[in-house]
Amino acid sequence: MKRIVFLILFGINIYFNIDAQEFKIRGVLPWHNFLSGPTAWNEIDYEKYLDYCKQKGINFIAFHNYMGGGERYLNYVEPLIKIRYKNILPEAGLDHSGTARWGYLPLKVKDYPYGLDTLYSLPKGAEYFGADCAITAKNNADRYIKAQELMKKVLTMAHQRGMQMALGFEFGVAPLEYASIRTHNDMYWIGHGSLVYNPFDPDATGILYATIDNILETYKGIDWIYLWLNEHCMYGVDHKTALKNPLMAEFFNTYSKNYGDENTDESIRFLGVWSQAYIQKAYNYIKKKASNTKIVIGGWGGEKQMVMLLDGLNKTLPKDIAFSMLNPNQGETAHPDFFKEIAKDRDIWAIPWLEGDVSLWHLQSRVNDMKDHVKKAYNDSLDGVIAIHWRTGEIKENFEVFTHFSQNPKSNKSTLELYKEYYLKNYGEYASQYLSPVLADYDIKGKLKGIRSPVYFAYEPTWGILTKEQATTINEIIELIDKCLANEKDLFRDNLNWLKANYRFALLFNEVSQNMQPAWDLRNRAFKSIKEPIFSKDEIIEAKNALDHVPVEEMLKVFASKVQTRGELGELSSIIQRVYQEYLLLSGFIEKRWQEL
Repeated sequence: MKRIVFLILFGINIYFNIDAQEFKIRGVLPWHNFLSGPTAWNEIDYEKYLDYCKQKGINFIAFHNYMGGGERYLNYVEPLIKIRYKNILPEAGLDHSGTARWGYLPLKVKDYPYGLDTLYSLPKGAEYFGADCAITAKNNADRYIKAQELMKKVLTMAHQRGMQMALGFEFGVAPLEYASIRTHNDMYWIGHGSLVYNPFDPDATGILYATIDNILETYKGIDWIYLWLNEHCMYGVDHKTALKNPLMAEFFNTYSKNYGDENTDESIRFLGVWSQAYIQKAYNYIKKKASNTKIVIGGWGGEKQMVMLLDGLNKTLPKDIAFSMLNPNQGETAHPDFFKEIAKDRDIWAIPWLEGDVSLWHLQSRVNDMKDHVKKAYNDSLDGVIAIHWRTGEIKENFEVFTHFSQNPKSNKSTLELYKEYYLKNYGEYASQYLSPVLADYDIKGKLKGIRSPVYFAYEPTWGILTKEQATTINEIIELIDKCLANEKDLFRDNLNWLKANYRFALLFNEVSQNMQPAWDLRNRAFKSIKEPIFSKDEIIEAKNALDHVPVEEMLKVFASKVQTRGELGELSSIIQRVYQEYLLLSGFIEKRWQEL
């Protein structure tokens, strides 16, 4: 990002520091897995998205592909990359409303309640909501073909708009089909239930090379291959079993000193060496097969994740490998300070979160964070910033702040100024003057942080619960929006009503979860016991009365009233599948007990 220029005048070398006005890499990382993100996108959605990115100065787009093998996505394989090894083609597919992953309870669109099915336009013969390539595929092979055809078009569209594209996978894990065909069976379980392979096992290397081959052969002209450290491979690794492999042991003894000091746990040292071996093997193979394809590594920035390994990897890996890491705590924290040291040796990118996936049904105000995190990346001389996200409508404000500072990192606009400008453009003069200062203040103070809708798990009634202060704050915001609606012209009314619906949903979801809790608790007691307990009449009455007052229809219709994007259709589907269906299950459970009274 910073260039050193020197002139030779009168035999004297004169050096100048010239600060660039924008990052070399200004990227986006739309994440596949949930229906609110690119998992449900079609070609037209990618086209609109890429047009918007180009308009905002984005020059890089990356995609991550799950490979199975880890924790709650043990059998989750996305078909953007096809690994055919020893003539085995693993089961893969993009999720849709008929799959049972990430907490979804499968449901056909025709069974969506309250007439909400009419919001969904499906291809002929399809019954579920999702990407056309997923819901029209005839079989497993067809799922790969259709998904890859779509992503090849995305690569072409990205290049047409002057953007580099990266496609990546998590090394060291693989689809479950390969667990039983290994000749050496050199793999081991680690914490959170991940099954990882030894990089010196011949079959592990064969799977790695087959993965790389498919990327290079399918996506001609791909600019980058992204090597991701598995999200859950940092906990409780069985390194003693792994080190029984003599080649792994030799490699460990040679390089383990680069990872930490004498006080560092040996399992952490092993993970560093294990990652180094996989990355080096992949690097060598890519350079042999496609020397112009660039390589970047990435991972999660938690306390016990990739952050512990970067210093050692920087010492041992080739300098033309770019480094990146998701900002810690789902983006609540900026990148670590030590990135500035790595930036002296190689390209390194921060990955701020436009939203955290712990709250994907709620608005997440991150204007202040985006400003601070991108400016810190610039001040630490990082070469790039990439924004991870799922949704597009709800994070537009955060995205525009991200793109502003990625192109103008020296900008001194305050959080309040950013809010005022955005609200003037999108909600009108009255909203800019009276609503935006309140929301800017709430953003800086984090008043609405911590509301849970963690869609990587199944729904439970702890989701959506508001504190009294948060409920009061939301009601105040709604009152201000109503004043804006009374004072603004028609041009901004749709946007204001969209904003209001987001906050109304938050209040209604809070009420829904609270009223489902008594029945949920009774069912848990029943299912946990060896012999089902006898419930008192008062307990049954309380649970039934609460369920009778669950405003689930109103909540769903309020959310439906704001649907403008493909992602919001995916969110609505997710809420119907999880909350509405759980409501029906609880109602059936309580009704049976009611009849027994």
